[in-house]
Amino acid sequence: MIISGFFLIRWHENEQLKKYPIRGVAIDQSNGYIDFESLKNRGISFVYLKATQGAAFTDDSFDSNFQRSQGSQLPIGVYHYFSFTSSPTEQFKNFVRQVKYNTGSLPICIQIQYYGSFDESTVHWKKARRQVVYLSKLLRSYYKRPVVISATKQVISRLKLTADSKTQFWLTDGKIGQPNADATFIQADDKAGFRLDKQLVFLPMSVFNGNRSEWHRYVD
Repeated sequence: MIISGFFLIRWHENEQLKKYPIRGVAIDQSNGYIDFESLKNRGISFVYLKATQGAAFTDDSFDSNFQRSQGSQLPIGVYHYFSFTSSPTEQFKNFVRQVKYNTGSLPICIQIQYYGSFDESTVHWKKARRQVVYLSKLLRSYYKRPVVISATKQVISRLKLTADSKTQFWLTDGKIGQPNADATFIQADDKAGFRLDKQLVFLPMSVFNGNRSEWHRYVD
């Protein structure tokens, strides 16, 4: 019964996933060498690359990943891992130093997660909101494109953010197949397996919250 229940759940998840034909992955230095053409051949339609974290950390694989990604013709985005302890100005400067103008074509992503001793009870939410809003403003002004916030519904709610033409949402805990009207992207699997160059690689996989026609309008 347990085995049957497991396969039933997986079948249901796969059926729900079919509603989202546009799928993408996020990549950082921990993933090693990634063949972007192989990802494309496995049905991946977009890729986000980690660039920076906080005010000082840079992803060692960003430059090589970005350069190799260009040959695949996949829509590429870059993301910054937000720090609760660093000023938004210093985080912005770190991002620009690392990325320069190698931002791809997708909205710039700010990933906001709890880390270390930070959780719902220890984050200073008013201060965090000011920091996120200001960092978003700096990035939008400099790169002339929208920002997408990657976070849980709880974090977005606590930051009192709203989706509009300048700020989009990437829900990391959205339920596939359920209404997520404010979300542009939804994380579907934090460890999806892909067979690339005869090796099994696990990457966080997300979906675009729309159909193929809406995706083409989005990237155009």
